[in-house]
Amino acid sequence: MRKSLVAALAVVVVAGAAVAAVPVIERRAAQQIKADMERDGQTTVGSVEVGLFGRKIAVTDMHLKQPGDISIGRWEASGLAWPMSELIAGRTPFSGIQLGDPFQAGHVELHDLKIVDKSMQSTVASLVADDLRLDRYQPVLGNGQLTALSMRIMKALSVGRLEQTQSVSTDLATGNTVAIGGLTIGGYDKGKVSSFEVKDLGVSSKGAAEPAFRMADMKLAGLDLHRPLAALSVAGWRPGLPIGRIELESASLTGFSGEGLTRNGISLGSVTQQTTHEAADVKRTRLRIEGFVMAPPAGNVQALQMRMALQAMGLKELRLDSGCSGTEDRAHNQLSIDRCTVSGPDLGELMIGLKLVNADAPFWAAIDDGNTFAMLGSKVGLASAKVALADRGIVERTLKAVATTTGQPVDTVRANFAQEVRRYQPPGILITDDLTKLLDTVASFVEKGGTLTIDAKPDKPLGIDKLGYLRRPGPDLVDMLGLSAALSK
Repeated sequence: MRKSLVAALAVVVVAGAAVAAVPVIERRAAQQIKADMERDGQTTVGSVEVGLFGRKIAVTDMHLKQPGDISIGRWEASGLAWPMSELIAGRTPFSGIQLGDPFQAGHVELHDLKIVDKSMQSTVASLVADDLRLDRYQPVLGNGQLTALSMRIMKALSVGRLEQTQSVSTDLATGNTVAIGGLTIGGYDKGKVSSFEVKDLGVSSKGAAEPAFRMADMKLAGLDLHRPLAALSVAGWRPGLPIGRIELESASLTGFSGEGLTRNGISLGSVTQQTTHEAADVKRTRLRIEGFVMAPPAGNVQALQMRMALQAMGLKELRLDSGCSGTEDRAHNQLSIDRCTVSGPDLGELMIGLKLVNADAPFWAAIDDGNTFAMLGSKVGLASAKVALADRGIVERTLKAVATTTGQPVDTVRANFAQEVRRYQPPGILITDDLTKLLDTVASFVEKGGTLTIDAKPDKPLGIDKLGYLRRPGPDLVDMLGLSAALSK
């Protein structure tokens, strides 16, 4: 019994001594980390705190001179871990943490961040992240490489949830700013984003009291940034080079306002987008813009012409809604705009559709990579196109506006315009029966209204090599495009 008691007391004494030594170990670890961070001569740190039991590091007054100029008031990481793969490879955090090293933490907080590059200055009040994992990456250093370094970090980063507050980016050349009240990201994994929400986004000109443009809420889901991250992470990338296609499953933008919109009498309800995958190689996308209203104010000289045009048409304001749906069918080598419309309650509806066939690998590569020049090697061609205008007042209002400005009766304007359409002779185009019928149908639309539909159905798909022909069409343009027109009530 006495031996057991002595052994237990010895364990307590040893444990107590170990616990008592923790503050000393933490101080020495903090000193070592601070020295490692400042070793490159480009980084300065005010202080470092280490908490062994919480696996925590806190750094205050951190300043990095390269790349760009970065300062952080305080950042703190808890629940730290070191990847097992790094330990197996013989790399440990005790050898010094540098750019490119991995990093894992259960919780990270960052306050008072400021980044200054040669063209941009950005500030962030606070940033909080949970379940953060940064894999090893290849750093890039030097002036002008901040974008490439940031993109490489994003390619290696995974975060369970991230919240950012009060961020402001300023263009140093113009003084224009973009401010975001709050940003929340859920489920970020090396370029794939489950959810992305922005609150109170504002764009302001230098010295302006109010933002020129403001959006209260933006919600995105299913965001895939793999291609842009790959392009922007290349050292030497510069604006104007392709960045690749951004994939998006859904989007909702609401709460538009701002001095620029108000000054021109413009308001907008919402913008929504939805993409559904019907098969591995087939997806459909729908875009909707609702609640667009333009009512040019009397005091705006720049909007005076639009105001006068609306008044001549008997309108106090212009109200429009727009919708567009398209299908990307890689299994059948087709891309189509199924139906794109712009409609106004007192005007009518304009509809456009087209279908591309023979969409081969060069075509999809050009679409995915954002490199339009690569499309020149594609065999893709236009199989059909359609334009339809449903009259619900636009013809009559347009004729009245012309009559008001010219001082002629509406019936005279209508008859003269219809006659001009029938007599129209496109320069260099052969006047065939098909063209005559097309022009007569358009003239009848001016006279009677209804729904005018113009179809293009070439006998063979119109390839990219024919685009130059469309800029300077030959006499057989109508026959080559297979143009026809129809009028219905």
